[in-house]
Amino acid sequence: MAHVRTHSPGSFCWLELYANDQNAAKQFYQSLFGWASDDMPMGPGEVYTLFSLEGRNAAAATGLNERMRAQGVPPHWMLYISVESADAAAAKAQQAGGKLMAPPFDVADFGRMAVVQDPTGAHFSIWQPKGHPGTGITGAPGTLCWADLMTPDPTAAAKFYVAVMGWKLEPKPDHFSGYLPPTTMEKVGRVAMVDDPQGAGFALFEPPAH
Repeated sequence: MAHVRTHSPGSFCWLELYANDQNAAKQFYQSLFGWASDDMPMGPGEVYTLFSLEGRNAAAATGLNERMRAQGVPPHWMLYISVESADAAAAKAQQAGGKLMAPPFDVADFGRMAVVQDPTGAHFSIWQPKGHPGTGITGAPGTLCWADLMTPDPTAAAKFYVAVMGWKLEPKPDHFSGYLPPTTMEKVGRVAMVDDPQGAGFALFEPPAH
């Protein structure tokens, strides 16, 4: 395992759960991953839960707000991608065919962010770090280790992320699609895709033994 102080632009730097029942979600993920939690007041009746391992930030959780509930947004995990400039990345996203769900805004002195929908419908957030770089630990059980995009149009999605993030893509055979029980993928590891009790989907990954 390693402690992380900064995230390179274009890398996944944070993950945030939006839950119907924040307290129930805390209990579930604490028992599953051994995360400690710390609630930060956000306003009347609202808190932002920081999950940690070894005293380092690992993830976060918050409640679905009234606007999300009114729009029928289900419980879900939001992934953040580190960028040098939230404004520049948001502009690139629009130029590449994406939609800004929330234009760039400051999050106190922690950083600047925007929420983007890619041309195939997937949502993600961009994060320009200031006082909060993102996750502070990696390589340990209970930490973010991988992100997959499941999309109806891989070609359009690939073009978008290359243009916005500068990623280089290497075609690989499809390993899996949809939800599945624990499955071993040769030379990759063992994976299971699950929903938490409130319906937020995520995957569990066990690397191969060395």
